[in-house]
Amino acid sequence: MRLAVLILRKNYYRLLAPVVDAALARRWDVECWHDWSHPRRGGKSYEFPDAVPRFRHGTPRVTSFIGMDDLAARFRAEPPDAVLSLDPPDRTVRAATRARWVWLQYSTDIVYSDQPGGFLDADAIGAYSAYWREKIDERYGPEGPAGAVRNKTAPVGVPELDALGLVDPREVRHRLGLDRDRPVVVYLPFPMRSNPPTFWLRHVYAPRTRASRALRVLLGRRPEYWPHVRADAGDRRMLEAIRAFCDREGAALVVKSRVKDEPPGYARRLADRVVGDESLYPPSILELLSTAALCVHFYSTAVFEAVYAGVPSLCLAPEAADMGLPDLIHDLVHNGKPGGIYNWPGAAYWQPLAEAFEGLHRWRLADFPATREARRDYVEHFLGPDDGRSSERLLDLAATRAG
Repeated sequence: MRLAVLILRKNYYRLLAPVVDAALARRWDVECWHDWSHPRRGGKSYEFPDAVPRFRHGTPRVTSFIGMDDLAARFRAEPPDAVLSLDPPDRTVRAATRARWVWLQYSTDIVYSDQPGGFLDADAIGAYSAYWREKIDERYGPEGPAGAVRNKTAPVGVPELDALGLVDPREVRHRLGLDRDRPVVVYLPFPMRSNPPTFWLRHVYAPRTRASRALRVLLGRRPEYWPHVRADAGDRRMLEAIRAFCDREGAALVVKSRVKDEPPGYARRLADRVVGDESLYPPSILELLSTAALCVHFYSTAVFEAVYAGVPSLCLAPEAADMGLPDLIHDLVHNGKPGGIYNWPGAAYWQPLAEAFEGLHRWRLADFPATREARRDYVEHFLGPDDGRSSERLLDLAATRAG
């Protein structure tokens, strides 16, 4: 079986490395295709695919291509049996080869894809669970013949999470200089740079002082934000509240940073440690969560990794209008509806951001318990089978469709 794995950005390995490793264990002919048309300069240059993780079961063949026209020509000359991608099929590439295209769900993005035709062009779609299969069919099934999208969508689980079994929490704590028995709160800062630059973000939440916030609200003639000014409801104060929460609970505060959203200086001063994406396989986020007692974030899909790792997740939720994302995203994903991915007591907790500034002064770690039953039900509902074999199911799907 010749499997081509498309790596359009470096972080694709965070999701696909376990699949590559599992395919190598099967002695498949695995090729990792790196797209070198990705910019080497600018804001996204850090995602240029110039690195390959170390695998346990061998070494894949790594080759590069320059955009989809080049990939189509290469596949036309030497077609693989199957293509595995986190993106919908490119029609130029599809026209050049009869290789079967398997599209793996990439977090929640798949339910608001702007390429509905990709669901018809793919030979198979690997969804996390039956829940996502239903959502995909509801959104994109009407685009084609009855049952077409549903019939090619199969729940496989989340291959990324297979890598949790490679993580040794004791080794992670030792490497990060964290006390063996001290609770850890993993904090994912608000994505200042990658979130739409709404008035709330630029002039209300981001300013570091109340005076600056007040002046901007006054000059912008946005009186609806005066309550934020009076409450001093900004990012710096949120970090200070989380620091005080950790101190009261005897916990270490570890800030998880991203290159595109580097934490400000005050976050680095307040945190015990700041950790970036230092490892792709296993991913740094899984390493951190293996040590954690709580994960605090702002509508991050790291909720999936946290719950799977048995770590309670606390989502601090800004108002939808303040975030400036499309209504569809809020309707389908970014909301605090009971039974949604951010509000599943015993696994995932949701609190309005406006209430968290004061709430963090009285909340305790014990207010956000993780229960075995809630984790089991959450994982089954959103993430699929809890057996560490998601990569194997995805490969079985690829082998079936390629055959």
